[in-house]
Amino acid sequence: MTTIETPRMLLRPPTKGDLDHLAQIYCDPEVMKYRLFSQPASWKQTQEFLESYLVHWEQHGFGRWATICKANQQLIGHCGLEYIASLNEVEVNYLLSRNYWGQGLATEAAIASLKYGFETLQLQRLVALAKTENSASIRVMEKIGMHYQTNIQLHDVEWVLYILQRNQWQYSMKSVSRKT
Repeated sequence: MTTIETPRMLLRPPTKGDLDHLAQIYCDPEVMKYRLFSQPASWKQTQEFLESYLVHWEQHGFGRWATICKANQQLIGHCGLEYIASLNEVEVNYLLSRNYWGQGLATEAAIASLKYGFETLQLQRLVALAKTENSASIRVMEKIGMHYQTNIQLHDVEWVLYILQRNQWQYSMKSVSRKT
């Protein structure tokens, strides 16, 4: 399992030892508001989520990373890639503790996830989903170069589906390197 370093974060594979920290984050109603299960998670539900993240890593060789803030070494959420079988797609996802919102950290983590998906895993396409009313997440998807594709129903919830093709990623990285 791969560890990634960004300017402000360490993205490392999750461990069972992350449970208490994740439970503190997942019990916040504002943090969970736009998730599939939009209610605050109990400690037991968080344990089930964490176990599913570990199984995903075993099955697919990639998954959600525990997101650690370098400045204080605190676990502040998760980010990464998840295979969604019902869509046959790999999704970029991110969730941060409310104390870390509005600082560009979700964008930084999402870019690291895209880079890993396209450059290491050699995926041809990545998607992102957000509930239609989650404007902050939609802004992150747009900042990282993803494009609106359609609205979809998944698990009886309406989501916006954004996509990014590998060749679009390569083009955007070339244009960034020419500007620097």
